[in-house]
Amino acid sequence: MIQEFWDWFTKKHLSLRKIMDGDFDLIDSILIELKKIESGLAVEFEENEENILMTISANGVKENFEIVKRIVQSSPKIQGWKFVAFRQPLNEDKVENLSITVKGYEINSKDLQFIPIEEEGKLYILIFSDKITDENRNDIGYACFLILDNLIGEYDCVTKVNGYEFYNFYQPDYNQAQAKPLTKIRDFIDKISSKV
Repeated sequence: MIQEFWDWFTKKHLSLRKIMDGDFDLIDSILIELKKIESGLAVEFEENEENILMTISANGVKENFEIVKRIVQSSPKIQGWKFVAFRQPLNEDKVENLSITVKGYEINSKDLQFIPIEEEGKLYILIFSDKITDENRNDIGYACFLILDNLIGEYDCVTKVNGYEFYNFYQPDYNQAQAKPLTKIRDFIDKISSKV
């Protein structure tokens, strides 16, 4: 099925460039073809002077990591296109201004804090936002996951951290002395990883 996907993509690649002009129905057509390989995958697009960068994401589902790697490893060379596995971390200069909106909730990376918990060789991250309530915890949590993908990359977000929990600053788990800005989490993860 992977080869069939790339055969289809290669035939359509010129018309698929219209995605960058706002023809978002074309994204749906790519997702329909990817779903024939595995459901739950996502795609994102970015353009620079040379290429359209198409990121194929497992959408944070660890069980789909191997198939994403195989899809991208099988990608053909197509002029004007570059294919990447997993959401990559943003450049450091963009981290402070990162903002994600999910279901009307706008979450800014600079307004979030985290506390790392290490237990029996496993790393857990508690994330704190003043916008989290019991009612919106899932929506805000999803926005935080998207921010984490952008801060540390999708692959590290899933493989280097064993779990995440989301809290409001006013809950008992919040300890201001231990809390760190979420924008600094990549440095923390890199430091922890270098010890292993």
